[in-house]
Amino acid sequence: MDRVRLESQDEAVRRFLLSLNLEHGGTVLEFNGQPVACIVPVAAPRGNGDAEWTEAKNDRRCNLLDRKYAGALTAEEAVELHALQEEMYRYVDRVAPLPLEEARRLHQKLLRNAKDAAVP
Repeated sequence: MDRVRLESQDEAVRRFLLSLNLEHGGTVLEFNGQPVACIVPVAAPRGNGDAEWTEAKNDRRCNLLDRKYAGALTAEEAVELHALQEEMYRYVDRVAPLPLEEARRLHQKLLRNAKDAAVP
């Protein structure tokens, strides 16, 4: 799912999108009588990242991903998938965070080494 930061959009676009009614499942946008987009509310994050990631949650997430790539995902399922993905990311960050700071240090060191090697 793509993410678009509303802060970077034109003021008229922000006002329009923020004015849409997301109660009762969301809003369908139509053009010439044909639906072109469905905007649904995003579920509040589940827990604070302390919840365990279970096999059942992962199975459901995988099922929803299969439906997404088969082109059969409903708007409600897209919202559920988004929430499960976010919950999984929070869980992984808590139990097995990626060593990004060490990777950044190594990258900077390699850049310095490459620069030093390029100087005659």
